[in-house]
Amino acid sequence: MLKKSSLLRDDTYTVAIITRPPEIVALFNIPSGDTEIPILFDSHPRPHLHPKGAAFIVFHNEEGAIEYLSSLFQTDKALVESKTWDASLLGQYTAHVLKLKLATPAETERAFCQANIRILMEQAKLREAITRETALSAEVASLRGQMTFQQQQIDRAMAEETVSREELRFLRLEVERLKRATAYEQRSRPWVEVVSTGGTPPRKSLKYVNPARL
Repeated sequence: MLKKSSLLRDDTYTVAIITRPPEIVALFNIPSGDTEIPILFDSHPRPHLHPKGAAFIVFHNEEGAIEYLSSLFQTDKALVESKTWDASLLGQYTAHVLKLKLATPAETERAFCQANIRILMEQAKLREAITRETALSAEVASLRGQMTFQQQQIDRAMAEETVSREELRFLRLEVERLKRATAYEQRSRPWVEVVSTGGTPPRKSLKYVNPARL
């Protein structure tokens, strides 16, 4: 199949999905200059090659891939030619060849236009995002200015409150001092009343004498 398939002998990337229960492998054809590199993806572990699990196997030519697949898919000829349907299934396989689709000039131009439209849409979204970011930055700056102004007002109010408290404390101390001075003066000035008993009445009917001066 590999030797006769023209799909695997092309200047583009191709892959053949080969299935024969319970095996399934994928054979890639990678063009490289004037040659083609066959690469096989084996989904099952092989004790003699890759015992730990699935692997990609690179061959130098298609003969190596053919030998690998022949050893992998070998089946007893008598069993394949038997008349039982379940035994004959062991000799059957399916292969689906997928080829890289080459775009036409119209498809290329359409894809180019779609890419440009997407780029323009993304640029418009970017400009919108930048505009929103600028507006949000201006709003944040305004809020910060308002917060600074309010903080200054709070600081001024707190300073005025401190001054008022100091003035109030000073007035209270002054009131207490005046109260103590008044009380002391009243205690240190005991006045006596002198009343005239005869003779010429004094000019003033009452006279207060300080005993401390007698």
